[in-house]
Amino acid sequence: MVNSLDKEELILKTAMDVFIEKGRHGAKMQEIADRAGINKALLHYYFRTKEKLYAKIFEYLINKNLSELFELFDADLPFADFLRFFISGYMDVINKNPKIPLFMLKELSEGGGTVKAILTNLRNSGKLDKNKIVKKIEQAVKDGEIAPVDPLQLIGTVIGSCLFFFIAEPIFKTIFIEEDNFDRQAFIEQRKEAVYQTILYGILPRGEQQ
Repeated sequence: MVNSLDKEELILKTAMDVFIEKGRHGAKMQEIADRAGINKALLHYYFRTKEKLYAKIFEYLINKNLSELFELFDADLPFADFLRFFISGYMDVINKNPKIPLFMLKELSEGGGTVKAILTNLRNSGKLDKNKIVKKIEQAVKDGEIAPVDPLQLIGTVIGSCLFFFIAEPIFKTIFIEEDNFDRQAFIEQRKEAVYQTILYGILPRGEQQ
């Protein structure tokens, strides 16, 4: 028997598929209910309105998939280790949930109001503290682990480098990868190391770049 938490997760994943395909305004609660194998009344019982369901998907994605990454900000690690673990963990999250970037891009193409409101609430509640990562970078600079760097530029570079392959995969593979037996997982593992080495080399103090 499917418990209520499993049922809710099924609905959220199904709804995300529909929102990606149809957009927030084009998606219908009836179609979401049909695909999830439930009646529309039960869908409304769980989430009340389409807007609440839409917002709940973002909360689910953040709480389920990113909470462990946020905990890294509090870990007492050398910055190089923190960087490696973050890159690997972030790419693992996206690899296991390949529709997350598509869902985010769809939301941003429609203005991004929902995700901005949710992130603002998380920031105001203290669950998402941007100062933790900024201070970690600033401390690494102060301790001589990395060269002086703009924390926001470094954060943007890390996130963008991690996301690129998953967003551009169809185009990337069409242009650069011809073999039929392409080992996607092996490539992703290589990609993790390439991103890590490239970024780390760029931020190491000049005397340590060997």
